[in-house]
Parts: sequence; structure tokens; C-alpha cells
Amino acid sequence: CLAVDEFHGDERPVILFAGRMAREPFELGGFRLPVGTRLLLAACLTHYDPELFPHPERFDPDRFLDKLPDTYEWIPFGGGRRRCLGASFALLESKLVLRAVLERYELSPAGGRPEKVRRRGITISPAQGARVVLRRRETVDTPLTAAATPLPTAA
Repeated sequence: CLAVDEFHGDERPVILFAGRMAREPFELGGFRLPVGTRLLLAACLTHYDPELFPHPERFDPDRFLDKLPDTYEWIPFGGGRRRCLGASFALLESKLVLRAVLERYELSPAGGRPEKVRRRGITISPAQGARVVLRRRETVDTPLTAAATPLPTAA
């Protein structure tokens, strides 16, 4: 589901920065960095680079139709050897749950404005828990809904 990929690359990453320390001198962007230099990577800045993602301010799941991003362009779960161990499972689970919910309900934001974020240890999350309004859709039998247990009715 391309919408899940686009959502995970949104401006609200779970972890704001990933830190590293230079073990040997190297050059970056024309600057010579000595051993011990602390480096911070902000995934949201990478995801908002218009050279990597045209019109990065738009929610556009179709951006992944023609070209999948490079390993170090789309990094909501980090990259390289320190990439989140649960990243593949988290993406699969997100896609399955989103599909199951959207087959049964229409979602809309509960408030009129974007929700503020709240720090939770080293991560951030929606301050109010990402509240939404659910409206039941007309029943459509699909392989997923035919075998699924019904979700609780929205209050």
C-alpha cells in the first residue's frame, strides 16, 4: 500500500534524530571532519528534500509508483546495520490493518487542526493518540472481510 509508505515518510518521524560519531577523519559536503565529530541525521529533512522527492510537502502515495526510493533516501526506520529490526514487520502490519479498517470504515480527523506531538522517551507520538471519526461503509465482501472477525462498532 503506497499510502502507508508515504505516511511513514511524513514529517512526523517516530525518532527525530539518529546520532553517530566519526571513527576516522572524513570529508562531508566540503568539510573535513575529525575523529570524534558527532553527526546527527534528521530523517524528516531527508524526506523533505525536493531533489529526492518532488513536492515533498504534499501527501502523494503515487510518488512511489514509478521509482522506489534508494535505501538512504527514505529512512523512517533508519538505515544500514542499525535499521530497526521490526521495520519490515511494522510496514506489513500497517498495510494489513489499514486495509482491514478502510474496507469497513471511512476515517476522518476528529479535530479541525493537525494534532500536536508529544515526546515519549526517545520517540514522539500524537499527543491525543491520533483520534479519528469512523463511519461504517456499506458491506463489501472481499477475501479479507469474508474471513475476518467484525471490528467493534464505533460509538
